[in-house]
Amino acid sequence: MRRVLIGDVLALAACVALGHPADAAQAIDEAHAAHRYMRRFGRPHPRWGNGSLMSRLGPEAGRLGCGLRPKALMALAQACYAIAAWQARPWLVCPRPQLYAKTGVVNGGRDMAEFKPKVTAVDPVWDRVCTEAQEAIRAEPLLGGLIHSSLLHHASMERALAYRFSMKLASGEMSEQILREIADQAYDNDPELGAAARADLMAVYDRDPACHRFIQPILFFKGYQAVQAYRIGHWLWEQGRKDLSYFVQMRVSEVFGVDIHPAAKVGKGLMIDHAHSIVIGETAVVGDNVSMLHSVTLGGTGKEDGDRHPKIGNGVLIGAGAKVLGNITVGNCSRIAAGSVVLQDIPPMKTVAGVPAKIVGEAGCSQPAVSMDHKLTGCVDCG
Repeated sequence: MRRVLIGDVLALAACVALGHPADAAQAIDEAHAAHRYMRRFGRPHPRWGNGSLMSRLGPEAGRLGCGLRPKALMALAQACYAIAAWQARPWLVCPRPQLYAKTGVVNGGRDMAEFKPKVTAVDPVWDRVCTEAQEAIRAEPLLGGLIHSSLLHHASMERALAYRFSMKLASGEMSEQILREIADQAYDNDPELGAAARADLMAVYDRDPACHRFIQPILFFKGYQAVQAYRIGHWLWEQGRKDLSYFVQMRVSEVFGVDIHPAAKVGKGLMIDHAHSIVIGETAVVGDNVSMLHSVTLGGTGKEDGDRHPKIGNGVLIGAGAKVLGNITVGNCSRIAAGSVVLQDIPPMKTVAGVPAKIVGEAGCSQPAVSMDHKLTGCVDCG
């Protein structure tokens, strides 16, 4: 059978739109027969010619097809697609441009075309990163090489983060290529890593007043970069590749000054501002949407083994220099004042301060980690 041309489809759709589906069905049969005749005898059919639907359906259909806007023509073509399928004429079914991908199936012993939707993934975070990257190059051409290699050269945010991971942590002991392969494998096998990276990026952009663009944390903020490297190290730990995860921990500590044990469990939406001298121990647990400033320690109280580190709830704000020590619990949406030493459990929605830390009031708002208000007098409600 001959190839179904877009002109045929539009002519058929126009005929259907004019209210002559019977004429359209007959034209389909005649076009099919004309094609078989031409292939057999090498000349057009004496009555139906080469089977062109545009010529068979008459000038009225042609004028209708030529006078419609592209969107209307596509709508007519889709109507034709549905009618042809309903009339069990699968040979007419043709792909709708840029909407469908072809897969081979078998029906009754012969191949036919089945067209399934091809959906393009939508990633507004990565789209904005790329837009900002292009704007940054126009504003500062000298950074073009860095921005292209780190961002625009890559097809996805995961690939860009894998590249940054390899570039930052590579050394004479471990090459960029090996680290890149490790990071690509992690992102390919665990989609949650990419989701967490986006949540962390949004957290930094939303809570850090020094962050004005999405590209800043990826390119310049060591707190964000250190957390993404930790997440790859944690993935390695979960895979049983502990020595390699220790290597990642070591390099993150050397490069960024952030020491997070790969066994620690850290939720999404973490924002570490400035990120000097952050220490998070092996059995520590950090919830979602937590904010902490520099020199925070989530550590133990001695050399005891086992579960010995803090459990930080969701939405907690930890001030600069705060030390939370021991297997204690910090309730959801609490605040820990800068320089405090926390040695006991903290109930949810409380503010603690001092050495040792004591409850000094309510949290002051529903989401202290989002408001980032460290004043003991309370903060404006951000809920």
